[in-house]
Amino acid sequence: MQPLLDICICTCQRPGELGRALESLAHVDLPDAVRVSVTVVDNDPGQSALSVVRGLENSFPLPICYAAEPRRGIPFARNRCLDEAQAKGADYLVFIDDDEWVAADWLQKLYSFARGAGGGAVVCGSVISLLPTSAPDYYNMFFSRKRRRTGERLPYCATNNVLIPLAEVRRLGLRFDESRPFAGGEDVMFFTAASLQGVAIFHCAEAVVYEDIPESRANLHWLARRKYSVGITLAQQKLAGGRGRVDVLASALLQLFMASAVCILSLAVRRQRERAWLRACRSAGMACGVFGAESQFYRRAHS
Repeated sequence: MQPLLDICICTCQRPGELGRALESLAHVDLPDAVRVSVTVVDNDPGQSALSVVRGLENSFPLPICYAAEPRRGIPFARNRCLDEAQAKGADYLVFIDDDEWVAADWLQKLYSFARGAGGGAVVCGSVISLLPTSAPDYYNMFFSRKRRRTGERLPYCATNNVLIPLAEVRRLGLRFDESRPFAGGEDVMFFTAASLQGVAIFHCAEAVVYEDIPESRANLHWLARRKYSVGITLAQQKLAGGRGRVDVLASALLQLFMASAVCILSLAVRRQRERAWLRACRSAGMACGVFGAESQFYRRAHS
């Protein structure tokens, strides 16, 4: 039987963006000799995505399923995606975000690389962020991901554009951590755990998805909160990898001191000042994460 790829989207109160994501999937080029399905997991208690999916069922070119996850929080929705894909008998789970849309050859590139790597590796693609016209030009550096070459092996990745071999998920018993449902970073920890247990994670630069950055995120306040949350996850990741608490704390405090100094010395240059401030916020989150601090960054959906 041909392998089955299940493309999963977790969504919460963003039916307009979900519609665009699904529209792009309706026109995606399919890899040869595979079956492809789509699953939408709705984490909105009001089930705002239901009407979007029902409106597409009769015309959508791929089998599409809807599942409502009543427990609020991203890790609950992502684990529901794992469960839905495995209930279908899928061989691979492919995650994209509900505010993204895919290039036509995206899935072909992602799957082709996965097969070339032996079929047992996690493969993550590129995410291109598009800023609103109101944002300063230099904000591109705050939202752009580090450029990586195709075939580069990574210690972790995220769920915003990734293919996961479900045989490895079952073998290792991998799940997204549900203990902090609004903190974020559980995808980083999920893939960190996979990597530490021997699963290869590769980058495929040609597998591209796009996202619009709304004005509600293109500001220093949102970015600072985001960086603080990222810092907490970074501390947890380092501790999970075997770093000692004193070592991680010392590193965080040193980075915080250096970033704060640059911030003070760059008061007259907004671009440099804001960059240093965000580094300081990440370092502060890292220091607090050593002591078990938790973020509530995703308690409210950002549109």
